[in-house]
Amino acid sequence: MTDTSPTLRLWFMDWHGWMLDHDPLKDAPTRTLFQPGRLPGLCAIVPETFQFPYRPFMEKRVSMPRAFPDMEMQELPHNRVAFFLPKSETYLISVPFGSGFVDYHSPAQKEWETFLPLTLEMLRGLSLLVTPDALKLEDDTNTVLPTPILQENMILRFGDRNLPLFLNTDVLTRIGHIMPGTNASIDLTWQIDIAPTPLVVHRQAGPTPAPETL
Repeated sequence: MTDTSPTLRLWFMDWHGWMLDHDPLKDAPTRTLFQPGRLPGLCAIVPETFQFPYRPFMEKRVSMPRAFPDMEMQELPHNRVAFFLPKSETYLISVPFGSGFVDYHSPAQKEWETFLPLTLEMLRGLSLLVTPDALKLEDDTNTVLPTPILQENMILRFGDRNLPLFLNTDVLTRIGHIMPGTNASIDLTWQIDIAPTPLVVHRQAGPTPAPETL
């Protein structure tokens, strides 16, 4: 019988705030800067409901012949994952030095072997957050937050405040669903074990200045 269970596509941010991608010239995984509205060329296809550890199907946007090694997606704290290769007993790693590279040969799981899965809705929400004039975030004192900057450790920096994306995945999804010209209430979690901060998000009317991919 054909498996008709619903599936998800997941894209992955590395510890440095870059995205896992695919280099069609080398037919190999690579890393690229996050670009609002752009879907990276590499994702994982998983069931909507699954249990860790899970062996995902890795899909390239540009179909190429080289197969991915068998990888096991392992659960890490706070919505993050690592990719373990059972055959070599190594981990996928994203390295920022020089021109940067991604390979399968790390002997241990540390920061650079940590990835944040993002759905299409989460990518849309993140794209809106970092796009100037797409949103207005207002707290209960009527203070408007500045447009954030994406930084290492999967952080959005709002002025002098750091927002861990991995603590706010549901918020990214919520923002991704806000229609132009409408508002929504959200709660931002700035730190583990600290009560979230309520805000109102105003999505600007008119077209969003981001590519149409998302």
